Amino acid sequence: MNTTASPSHILQVPIRTDRGAARRPLPGVVASCRTEGTTLSIAVQGEIDHFTVAPLSALLTSAAAFGHTRLVVDASRVTFCDSGFLNALLAWRRGGRRLVLAAASAAVKRLLAATRSGKLLTQEARR
Repeated sequence: MNTTASPSHILQVPIRTDRGAARRPLPGVVASCRTEGTTLSIAVQGEIDHFTVAPLSALLTSAAAFGHTRLVVDASRVTFCDSGFLNALLAWRRGGRRLVLAAASAAVKRLLAATRSGKLLTQEARR
């Protein structure tokens, strides 16, 4: 029996259809999620603030629990973000895990510049 699970399971909710329950991704800030070995790659979108960051935080917590140690984030479609988004990413780093910000929108770049956090989130990308 395979007991390996992917953290993407929390992005799924049962949807009733005529033929029973189907699984469909939740709408929200996490646009996509995939895993390869211990790397979790996600794309985030829309407005990510203290009110909307919960699904992302839950995904990252679940991924860490499943042993993922590297996170690659595509934030090119983020239209607004605040410290809620930044805190979720920094919480990932606090566990000694690696993070690569593969792409950043203008909103993300503004947040990183305003908080001087860019170096914390992009160190691995420069190696």
